[in-house]
Amino acid sequence: MSYLTPETKSQLSTAIRRLRERLLTDFHHAAESTYRLSIKSIDKAGLAEEQRLKRERLAQWLDEQVRAETGGKRLKDEQREQLEQRHLHTAIKLAAATLLNRLVVIKQLEAQGLRQIKIVTGGWNSSGYRDFREFAPDLCRQDQETEGYGLLLKLLYDELALELPGLFGRVGVTGLFPVPGSTLRAVVEALDALAPDVWLDDTTLGWVYQYWNDPEREALDAKLNAGGKVEPHEIASKTQMFTERYMVEWLLHNSLGQMWLAMCQKQGWTAAVKADGTLDRLEERRTLWREKRERGDVALDELMPIAPGAEERWKYWVPQPLPSSPQPPSPQGEGGAKSGSPLQLGEGLGVRASIRTIKILDPACGSGHFLVIAFGLLVALYQEEAQHRGEMWSDKEIAESILAHNLYGIDLDARSVQIAAAALWLKAKSFCREAELRVVNLVASDLNLSALPEDDPALLELRQEVRDATGIPEPLTNQIVQALQGADQWGSLLKIDREVEKAIAQYERSLTRSVQGELRLDPHPLAPFPQGEGGQERVASFQGDGEQETQNPSPSGRGAGGEGRRAMLLEKLERFLD
Repeated sequence: MSYLTPETKSQLSTAIRRLRERLLTDFHHAAESTYRLSIKSIDKAGLAEEQRLKRERLAQWLDEQVRAETGGKRLKDEQREQLEQRHLHTAIKLAAATLLNRLVVIKQLEAQGLRQIKIVTGGWNSSGYRDFREFAPDLCRQDQETEGYGLLLKLLYDELALELPGLFGRVGVTGLFPVPGSTLRAVVEALDALAPDVWLDDTTLGWVYQYWNDPEREALDAKLNAGGKVEPHEIASKTQMFTERYMVEWLLHNSLGQMWLAMCQKQGWTAAVKADGTLDRLEERRTLWREKRERGDVALDELMPIAPGAEERWKYWVPQPLPSSPQPPSPQGEGGAKSGSPLQLGEGLGVRASIRTIKILDPACGSGHFLVIAFGLLVALYQEEAQHRGEMWSDKEIAESILAHNLYGIDLDARSVQIAAAALWLKAKSFCREAELRVVNLVASDLNLSALPEDDPALLELRQEVRDATGIPEPLTNQIVQALQGADQWGSLLKIDREVEKAIAQYERSLTRSVQGELRLDPHPLAPFPQGEGGQERVASFQGDGEQETQNPSPSGRGAGGEGRRAMLLEKLERFLD
């Protein structure tokens, strides 16, 4: 793999900053000229039917954003206009960034040989565009502004959206903003002018994201230095910093790598890096390298030579003791585990039986570079485990299993999740072209719920849809939504599980109180197995002045009081959200 050098990073940074300025300016002017936004009344703007409908859609979206931020409070015209302008600028930034990210991903696909027909590489002189003009001259003539090149890109977007809808599908209201032909040409030519090595590094997308955000973060730093404060909508921009590769590798080598060595010990395997002497060689070379530095034979900042392969994957590992085998379980009451508990070697210490069951969560994943680098290490560990087990795991199975079961990420910014998904997709494709993204465990927490009142039309519609789809009553949905109010600013720091559990427990108590004095309860929509359907009979029992709801277990053994109901409820919510 080719890594970005300081020179290529500088070149990329300069190009992205210039493109950002050009894109934001051109998109703003294009939106104004297309929709005549300076004319406040749509009826007086004199728009054609298509432009009128799109402007109405944009106006509705802006109204939704303002309402979500202010809770539907009455605003002065000046206040509303300021908020609408800020959200319009946010939409333009998303549209501009999405165009850039799409072209960067296509450029990487072409540079890495994952697409044989080149379109972005070479731009209007590319082989793909020349073939398109030859086979569809009429279509090219209809698209006079880009001579058919923009149409060709749209066709490519539609194809890639089948696997990567988060980037190439419908992204918010980005489709409402026209891309001027001159702007498209400038972006394609600027990317094509960069050094070829830029597109071979698996963290390039992350650096593009960082360089795009740099001007905004620098403006926030100046604001703070002048005594200002960061507003809630500015938190994501302020906290988006790219972690250098060596930091990520050090963390992974000494966490995931250590877990792997403990896993091998538990399973009775000899890890390959121990069997072939990789770890010993690295430690011996470090000792010699330190001596050379002390003698002045090598510069203090000169890096120790590392061989590709196993050494590259373990170069930062620090020798440390592995978890020892736990003592046999002691009887309950003697400070140990309950007698007879299924505590096996290493399980109580978090040692897993297979690399396939390890979950890596980046709670502030940004552009996903931590997960991308973890993917490469996991591939090698999957392949080694298959050898230890004497099994055959195809590259396709390995790639899809890693994406579905090992890697998870959360971020405040939907743009970063968009890029993280694309980066993981590229990484998986570079390992196995046939791999498919069946599941990508990445989410953005910008739910825009922080200020909506209970009677807001959007919440009314949500509660009704949840009720119709799952049977979950509207009051409970509303409590859960309230628990999510801080997700926009707090992200993964928000204690959602605690609030959801509280909401469910309150709802359960309300059910029990409503039937006091009755032993038999009619099956509630939340009951997973109504009587007569192979399920169970729900019974209220009262002890002293407290209340306790129990369930008669069914022959199948499914359902266990409140816990079974909670699990079923959460499953219904997850199914609805999916």
